[in-house]
Amino acid sequence: MTSDSRPPAPAGPRPPGQGWQIYQGGGKKKGKKRPGDAHAAGWAAAEPSFSDGRQRPGRRRRRLAGYLLVAVLAFLVGVGTGYARGYFATGDVGATVKVVIPSGASLSAIAAELEAKGVVKHARAFVIKAEGDGFATRFKPGTYTLHRNEPYDSLVALLSKGVNAPTVKVSIPEGTTLKQAAVRVSAAVPGISTAGYVDVARDEPPPFELQGYKPGTTLEGMLFPATYEVLPKTTAAEFVDKQLAAFDDNFSKVDLTRAHKANLTAYDVVIIASMIEKESQASGERRVVAAVIWNRLKKDMLLQIDATVQYALGKTKPMLTYDDLKIDSPYNTYKHAGLPPTPISNPGLAALKAAADPDDVPYLYYVARNDGSGRHYFSSSYEQFLADQRKAQANGQ
Repeated sequence: MTSDSRPPAPAGPRPPGQGWQIYQGGGKKKGKKRPGDAHAAGWAAAEPSFSDGRQRPGRRRRRLAGYLLVAVLAFLVGVGTGYARGYFATGDVGATVKVVIPSGASLSAIAAELEAKGVVKHARAFVIKAEGDGFATRFKPGTYTLHRNEPYDSLVALLSKGVNAPTVKVSIPEGTTLKQAAVRVSAAVPGISTAGYVDVARDEPPPFELQGYKPGTTLEGMLFPATYEVLPKTTAAEFVDKQLAAFDDNFSKVDLTRAHKANLTAYDVVIIASMIEKESQASGERRVVAAVIWNRLKKDMLLQIDATVQYALGKTKPMLTYDDLKIDSPYNTYKHAGLPPTPISNPGLAALKAAADPDDVPYLYYVARNDGSGRHYFSSSYEQFLADQRKAQANGQ
């Protein structure tokens, strides 16, 4: 290319308004680049500007538009934040209301229910703020007791924590029989009937293992007496399972060393404990009553325990008659030697421990004092027993 020739135009369209400098003369002017040189150095990428360094109007307009966009976004965020804050401003908390959040409810559905009950002022504002704070999927179903105009922080904390399902409590005293327990449980738990409980606990019992116990027979004795807290929909099988688990937990605390040496099984201990619960009202006498039973078993004497006869009769009587004592039942310990075939009640831990570890005393007889104390006279001879009977009769006069 000669020094006085026109420089070639850059490839592609020229920038709007951009002119080309025309050089006169035959040589390059010192200190100035020719357009061709600018093109070779990447001139096409240069910022469009006037020759005096001022930016072209198009560039300024684009930059101004960017500033405006940022300002608008900032304004909208500010308005949105102010909008949400306006609906969650601190104010007087109102009366309590019940709010039910069903399982699977969306945040919008939850917000609508909260607005309907007056817990929040505006559902959409609640959704915006809850989503922004990361609570979109953290609210749990349940029935909540909330307040009108509930403060936002406490509201989301409650909904995130959830509520415990309502439960019912059933108290079963020590010495309660299976049938008595059935009445108590069915009266407290809507999902359980008396017949249903008896069916599971006696007629079709779940598998259970205890030394000496015959699987598939009544669970009388192992339906541990305690206070149970269960859901209203708890079934009879579930309730009985809880009782058996409680029995296992408590029976593990009973030392069976002496019982095994006396050739008594774990189930025998439960049977003895069930009689103690029915015969002894005074806690300090449990181990003494246990001693009388152990001593009679050793001597092959009839146990002659009134409580076993009442179990056979199916009812509790203040005084047994001679006809009652003649009832033909394996539970009649006035006629049949040894222990009854099953427990006659459900004993607590204290009775179980007493049955496994009786006092070391020689007593063979006891009779209720009949003085309102619930205690007994204990003796080792039949003659003393008769004397104690006369004393008890005098106490009742």
